[in-house]
Amino acid sequence: MPQMPVAATLTRTSWASNEGTARSWIPARPTSSNTTAFIAASHRISHQQCHKMSDMSRYWPPGVGDLPSESRLRILLLGASGFVGGGLWSHLRARHEVVGTFATRPVPGLVQLDLRDERRLSALAADGFDLVIHAAGLVPLEVAEADPELAHRLNVRPIEVLLDAVRGSAAKLVFLSSDNVFDGTRHQYTEDDHRSPVNVYGRTKAAAEDLLRADGGHLVVRIPLVYGRGPWANTFLARLAGSTTPARTDLVCAPVYLPGLGPAVAELWGRTGVVHYGGRDVVTRFELMSKVQQALELPTRVVAVQGDEARAGCRRPPRLVLRSTRHRLLGPGLDAALAHLAGRPLA
Repeated sequence: MPQMPVAATLTRTSWASNEGTARSWIPARPTSSNTTAFIAASHRISHQQCHKMSDMSRYWPPGVGDLPSESRLRILLLGASGFVGGGLWSHLRARHEVVGTFATRPVPGLVQLDLRDERRLSALAADGFDLVIHAAGLVPLEVAEADPELAHRLNVRPIEVLLDAVRGSAAKLVFLSSDNVFDGTRHQYTEDDHRSPVNVYGRTKAAAEDLLRADGGHLVVRIPLVYGRGPWANTFLARLAGSTTPARTDLVCAPVYLPGLGPAVAELWGRTGVVHYGGRDVVTRFELMSKVQQALELPTRVVAVQGDEARAGCRRPPRLVLRSTRHRLLGPGLDAALAHLAGRPLA
């Protein structure tokens, strides 16, 4: 049975930009001895080493999409200054002509774009690109829950603008969606499973998906939690910067390694509709953070906690494991990825 659009549950209003903030690799003013040790440990691997993939393509079979990933394409990457967008930028810019955007803080090689400027966003998207990859938007679940209108402005309205901009052209939109479109009550989820988001963030992602699916010819890639080290924004490793790191034992996921996301998206972008890209290993948040801490020898203690949804102000699906019936793409396993993150070659 076709799913009812989720967009109807959201308020449409004017919108603003929150595309992601560029961050330097090493903070200029460490605030404590713990932070200083964290920086030294997490940055012992150089930027170049981190993003020089050791034949990451071994993890994907060739010929997954109809659009050859080896063809040099002209790509607009919205949100390139963010954590996930930066990972895509690092992979794609060596193989394609990529125009990446930042919102507020200048980043070398990227162009400034305020998503509130509809005219500029539309003009840029219509400027002869083969692909427009949308990796921008409002990510923190608690912020979205506290302000549903803001979440809609940042996560749904830009899709409407982009669809209008590329309609009638040869450009395809590739939208990075989320496993939060599901309620987390099933053992695992494939592309055709019923969506039932339990938080505002998930509902905005589902609403954006509805727009793309109704228009046709575009691609939605649902991804889970992403871990690793980004070129500018290190939102994942920043969680391990304190003397203690609380991590939940009641949230289960199949996370993906950031440097593997770019090759996966490149293999998938010849497709249309909805595809899942999930990790090989299923772990709790506590298990993941503990493994990262151990692999990088970070000076923090990972503490097991269970969620207090009332205090957090946002429901989180308890088990989000993405699996695909439409491709065989699986990146490196958790142990291999963490070894790579620590500076060793991929097994």
